[in-house]
Amino acid sequence: MLNLFLRTILLYLFLLLILRLTGKRQVADLEPSDLIVTLVIADVGSNAISDTNIPLLYSVVPILALYLVQQLIAKACLKSDRIRAIICGNPQYLIRDGVMQEETMRGTNYAIRDLIEHLREKDVFDLAEVTDAILESNGSLSVRLKPEELPPTRRELNVRPPKSERPELLIREGDPCPEGMRESGITDHRLSLLLNKEGLHAENVFYAQRSTDGTIRLQTFRKDGARIRTVREGGSK
Repeated sequence: MLNLFLRTILLYLFLLLILRLTGKRQVADLEPSDLIVTLVIADVGSNAISDTNIPLLYSVVPILALYLVQQLIAKACLKSDRIRAIICGNPQYLIRDGVMQEETMRGTNYAIRDLIEHLREKDVFDLAEVTDAILESNGSLSVRLKPEELPPTRRELNVRPPKSERPELLIREGDPCPEGMRESGITDHRLSLLLNKEGLHAENVFYAQRSTDGTIRLQTFRKDGARIRTVREGGSK
């Protein structure tokens, strides 16, 4: 049992390293060739875990070979668009200029109900709103709405954008977040003053986030009532 336990831990760490080296973080990012390599690596690894009679090296070597093949394919795809098209395929228009492409949908086995379902995932419920829908080589769907259906931008509304376009986490589970405080330009002293106005300390705060409008939204721990407050320079809301 100890041998099985150690083999499992070692193979897990090795597989984690290999998958991290591939540079992919989720299944949606995988091209067909990457997905095949990932599935085969998982199968080879599981065989070595379940059968202790198989030497560990008999799994490590094939996994390394598969990784090297995957890297060679990736490099070849970067060098040649033709090779990439053969291995990964090309993006294809399912809707172009508002018109469904019947032949493309038939060739990709993409039914109208599939298209409508994936459009709903993009918060698009009306086909009339879509000007282009592109099936990417990794299977995801990219959608471009008609200009009249797009939300207005700040420039079009003549609205000045906030100073910061990115919210920053200031406190996480009672501990200050130095990086978020640095990006927000908030010092420890200033944060302490803001919390003191609310009768709080950092250790009472489950999380605190500085919004793009400069306000700080925080929530206390459950033991302190799990209250949500919006802290401003002049007080709270």
